[in-house]
Amino acid sequence: MALAKRMRIALHAQWAGVNVISADWQHVIAASGGMLGDYRRSTSISSYVVSLPDTPFVVLDASTDERLAGSPFVYDGLIRFYAGAVFRDRDGYALGALCVTDAEPRHAFSNEDAALLMAFAGEVID
Repeated sequence: MALAKRMRIALHAQWAGVNVISADWQHVIAASGGMLGDYRRSTSISSYVVSLPDTPFVVLDASTDERLAGSPFVYDGLIRFYAGAVFRDRDGYALGALCVTDAEPRHAFSNEDAALLMAFAGEVID
C-alpha cells in the first residue's frame, strides 16, 4: 500500500495500484485512492501492460481509445488517463502491472514520468 501511495503522489494521480494479472483475472492487491478487488482480465486495461511489457502503456484519454471501449471503468467515466508499467519476478517473467489512473484526461506523460513509473515497478518484487 505504501508503494501505491508514493506512486500516486509522485505522479499526481487520483488512483494508483499494484495489479497481479492471471490468465482470466486482474487482482488489485494494493491501491491508494480507491478500490481493491478482482476484475475480469478481458475488460482490464492492465492486461495491455503485460502484453507489451517493454515500455509503459500510456493512454492520455481512454474515452477516445478503441482498445479500451470494453472497460467498464472507461465506460462509467472513472478512468480517462491510464499509465502502467509491468513488474517482473526475479527470472524476468511479467507478473502484473503497476499503474496510475485519473478521471480526467491528460495532455502529456513525460519521459521523466515514464522513467519514474518504471522505477516504481522495479520496487514491487524488492
